Amino acid sequence: MDHEANRATAIRLINRLADGFIDEEVVTEDATWWVPGRGVFTKTEFAEIARMFRSLLKDGIKMTIHGITAEGDRVAVEAETYGEMKNGKIYNNSYHFLFLFRDGKIYHAKEYNDSLHAAEIIGGAL
Repeated sequence: MDHEANRATAIRLINRLADGFIDEEVVTEDATWWVPGRGVFTKTEFAEIARMFRSLLKDGIKMTIHGITAEGDRVAVEAETYGEMKNGKIYNNSYHFLFLFRDGKIYHAKEYNDSLHAAEIIGGAL
C-alpha cells in the first residue's frame, strides 16, 4: 500500500484521460468505471466513451487537478476540465474521481461531475 505510488498512478490516468484514452498500464484487466445516472462501464466501454468525447473537442481538453487525497488503496481527485467543443461551446466541468487500487493498479473508478453542464454542452452525443 504505497500512497505516493497510488497518487502518481491516479495523476497519470487523469492526464491520459485528458488525451482521450485510458492508460492500460495503470488499470487492471477487469477495471470498471461508474458514472451517476449512467451506471458501470467496463474498461473497454469507458475507453470508447473517452475516445468519442475527445473527437468532439476542437483542440483537446485541459484537465487541471485541484486536490488529491490518498489513503490506503483509495485516491480521491478533484479536477476541472476546460476545452472548446467543435460545436463552438466551452466545456468547463468540475469532477471528483475516486480511484480504488488493487496490487498497485486501478480496478474501479467513480466519476462525479456536473451532469447538467455536460448535457447542455455535449447533448446526446455520447
